[in-house]
Amino acid sequence: VRLLELQNPYDILTGFDRPNLFLEVRRAKDRDAELRRFLAEHKGQSGIVYCGTRKGVEEVTAMLNDCGVDAVGYHAGMADELRARAQEDFVSDRAPVIVATNAFGMGIDKSNVSFVVHYNMPKDLESYYQEAGRAGRDGEPADCILLFAPADVETARFLIDNGGSDALSEEEAALVRRRDMERLQAMVGYCRTAKCLRGYILDYFGQPHADACGSCGNCRAKYRAEDITTHAQMILSCAVRIRDALGYGVGKTLLIQVLRGSRDQRVLQLRLDKLPTYGLLAELPESAVRARVEYLEMEGYLKTDPDHGALLLTPQAREVL
Repeated sequence: VRLLELQNPYDILTGFDRPNLFLEVRRAKDRDAELRRFLAEHKGQSGIVYCGTRKGVEEVTAMLNDCGVDAVGYHAGMADELRARAQEDFVSDRAPVIVATNAFGMGIDKSNVSFVVHYNMPKDLESYYQEAGRAGRDGEPADCILLFAPADVETARFLIDNGGSDALSEEEAALVRRRDMERLQAMVGYCRTAKCLRGYILDYFGQPHADACGSCGNCRAKYRAEDITTHAQMILSCAVRIRDALGYGVGKTLLIQVLRGSRDQRVLQLRLDKLPTYGLLAELPESAVRARVEYLEMEGYLKTDPDHGALLLTPQAREVL
């Protein structure tokens, strides 16, 4: 408005909420099986499956074709002719499902997309919501499903660490990396929260909302309350003792290994097996300890250092200890 010197322009502000979109995060041990199950339930409907890499697009497309799903692949590494044909097959409904990287979607005029499945977690909520928002543009109910696996977080961190530009100074590159890591933490928070998913997104974008939307995966889920105070004290105490012993904090994986009494080489090299908190949660499976650590992070007792990936205690954690 300022640069074009517009005089009293007509503004339309619609907000971020898309009430017709059903949002859900699924933690699937077998993503292929989960995807096949979802597509079987939505047979005959048109939708997009987003993958994080070109290789992933090719593998998922082949897997779906092998099990009888009419799916086409789309990524920037394909020949122009093949890419144009895939897009035309999808838009004209000859292929109800398109498997694509984020190169697909901008400017696609197709209103009857009934679902968007993210096979991999994007690096930030801006990307996720833009891609998920390609569903339900006809105003009809549509599903936006994210298949989450913890390995996605490490992949995203790798891409951030190795995606810098040579045109940036060292200081600028560090600033961009920190910003990207903070956005990644917000994306991971979405995948792990037990609160309303719609509310989480609207909070992120600064839009007021009701406490619960009643129509996302978390609002419809049933949860069992469990007192984890003692386990929380053990986890936080272990993080403190590791930091005191080494002079620096460590990441989630190493913290969990110490708590579970792992004989991993790095644990032994750092002599973390000598700590009094070593093996305190050995009776719990790895997934249960990880869930507790992630909960403490979600609730603000722990935070991840965006520069080094170490888990740090917050002032809130001191009250628990």
